[in-house]
Amino acid sequence: MKKVLQALFVSRQLRTQLILYIMIISLAVMAGASYFIYSFMQNMVKIQNERLLYQQFQQLDHNIGGLVKEIDRLSMLFLRDDHIQQFLYKISEKTEEEFLESKNDVQRVIADFIDNYNYIDSIYITADNLGAVGGSQKRTLVYDREAWQQSFFTSEPFHQTIEQYPHLIIHSGIKKSFYNPYLTGKDDGYLISLMRGTRAIYDPNTSATLIFNIDERYLSSIYATALNREEGDMYIASADGMVVSASEADRVGTRSHFKPGEDLENGAYGSLDDEKAGRSMQVVYYKLHDGGWYLLKEIPLGQYADQILGVQRMLMLVFTISVLAIFIASYFWLRKIIKPLNQLSGKMKDMSRGELGVTVDHVPNNELGTVIRRFNEMSLSMVELVEKNNEIQEKKRELELEDLQYQINPHFLYNTLNMIRWMAVIVKADNIVNTIVALGNILRPVFSSKDSMCTLRDELSYVDNYLKIINMRFNNNITFTMDVREQWMDCQVPRFILQPLLENSIASGRQSEEFAIQIRIEATGDENHLILSVTDSGGGMDTHALEALNEKLARGESPKSTAGGSGIGLNNVNKRIRLYYGTEYGIQFVPADQGAKVMITLPARR
Repeated sequence: MKKVLQALFVSRQLRTQLILYIMIISLAVMAGASYFIYSFMQNMVKIQNERLLYQQFQQLDHNIGGLVKEIDRLSMLFLRDDHIQQFLYKISEKTEEEFLESKNDVQRVIADFIDNYNYIDSIYITADNLGAVGGSQKRTLVYDREAWQQSFFTSEPFHQTIEQYPHLIIHSGIKKSFYNPYLTGKDDGYLISLMRGTRAIYDPNTSATLIFNIDERYLSSIYATALNREEGDMYIASADGMVVSASEADRVGTRSHFKPGEDLENGAYGSLDDEKAGRSMQVVYYKLHDGGWYLLKEIPLGQYADQILGVQRMLMLVFTISVLAIFIASYFWLRKIIKPLNQLSGKMKDMSRGELGVTVDHVPNNELGTVIRRFNEMSLSMVELVEKNNEIQEKKRELELEDLQYQINPHFLYNTLNMIRWMAVIVKADNIVNTIVALGNILRPVFSSKDSMCTLRDELSYVDNYLKIINMRFNNNITFTMDVREQWMDCQVPRFILQPLLENSIASGRQSEEFAIQIRIEATGDENHLILSVTDSGGGMDTHALEALNEKLARGESPKSTAGGSGIGLNNVNKRIRLYYGTEYGIQFVPADQGAKVMITLPARR
């Protein structure tokens, strides 16, 4: 099986790969959807069970509350009996003999009550100075004061009856042997004690405690008879986690795995998930109105799986049918989709063997059709490309011959200038010699270097030679000053950007009345920018002329220079700078106190 899967994954057939990938994706999606539906159904079953349990808990709460109210009513009825009133009247002043004399009358009343109300296990009346009297229908007991002082009069239930008089309090977890030490073994068991402080009608002092005991088994029978053990355990626990009553008798008096006071803090009703003895459980809890107890039911989560087993089988059937349907549909659909691609693959193999101009006839109306059309166009144009390539190779050979001629021209020009210089030296024409040397210095970087960039130092050297030749022409009427610090000399600038600006400044200066021209070059800037400015002593320009020049430079047009020239050189320099560095750099004319001033903004790169 593993080898088959590996063969499918490494298969070179695109159709096989696509079917495999579609199946894997479909399986993953449907498995996720099935798991989601299964979890959703399980959650729905849990919620439905919670609603049913809530109704059941409400009914149980009503039954238990009714039992408490009934005991409360019976206790008041018990206290109205004449024998009980005689017993209670000034009980704190009675002697032990008087107390024992009335014991038989009290016991008969107790026996009658227990006989009429079989859910009452025993009844006791305590007097803090004499002890207690009472018992069940079959057993009677009289404790002396010392025995009850040790067991009951120091207990928390006794103090609660005094503090909460005349209200009835409920206390759990008390065994029958607490009241009667002779009840041991199977006769012993847990009781639910309902107590209240009491006194005779005409007695102002609360001097006795009435105790009605209900057997815990009677309380558990209220809910245990209708409980299916496979559906989980149900029990009643106090706020500190002590089990008061349970469907399993062995759990009474033990600690609950779930402590209501700590775990169940989300209100009077709810549920939580936990584990017990390695089994996942859902615990549904309900706070009873009486006794401060919680009614809890532990439900194994496996029970929900049994309830949705039919849904699970249906999901598996739908899942299997869906996978088969996807496989069959994908096979025929991909076969139709891949057919043009197979044809294209075959034509490309033909082309790789040297067959030019092949095309695919069937062109579908989708993205594959676009690819096939481009392939047909490419195939038909390859013949033209081959012919053009032959023409290019022929022209290349011609250009190589021309290049050899251009390699001769700079040497011829240098040799000619050198010959003229020596002829001027012979006739002692120093001005001609200096002019030839300056011209040679200007031409040398043009032919010796193909780099379009140079340092500002080299650019200023080029400008110096250019001004030497211009001064020969204008009889040294051009004064050139330069204010450039050494820190800017190594900055990289485009080659030959200052000469067009100097030419523009000379033409502008010649328009003034005095022919003497003063030109100043200055370099300023910061860490990121280098600003070169060229200022002349000509007539200058008004504000409108400056704005017009700057607008034309911004649009990439050739502005008229201040001397009325074409401005091609300025536009050329501006375009070169923007091409190299971007539109935030370039040439800009700025107002000056005298003459014209143009600034070049460049990045400060060394």
